[in-house]
Amino acid sequence: MEVRTKILLLGENPDISFFTALQQEGYEAIASESPEKASPLVYLFRPHLIILQLRHPSRSDIATLQECKAMAVGVPILVATSFPGHERVMRALEESATSFLSLPVEKAKIKQIIDDLVTGHE
Repeated sequence: MEVRTKILLLGENPDISFFTALQQEGYEAIASESPEKASPLVYLFRPHLIILQLRHPSRSDIATLQECKAMAVGVPILVATSFPGHERVMRALEESATSFLSLPVEKAKIKQIIDDLVTGHE
């Protein structure tokens, strides 16, 4: 039996097209609007990867990223955003995350990045 890669997409308003693209690529994906709501999902779903999708990067996103790291120790975290933010905030997010992705991105590139992250943390 093939085990599908499990992805938790976390963000205030997760991008439905991005979520759908993950599912179409064969990933088992679930979404949550906040770390508080995601916490029980992490323990039940046991994701291989967390994608933190940010609409408008802010200082509070650094705290959200830290919460993700604390609730899912050892799980890689990919920060994805389509909006550039304040340089210091973006730099802090890039330094704290396992990887960083600017959206939109081609499906093939998403798959390559995700597969590399998950394989690298097994």
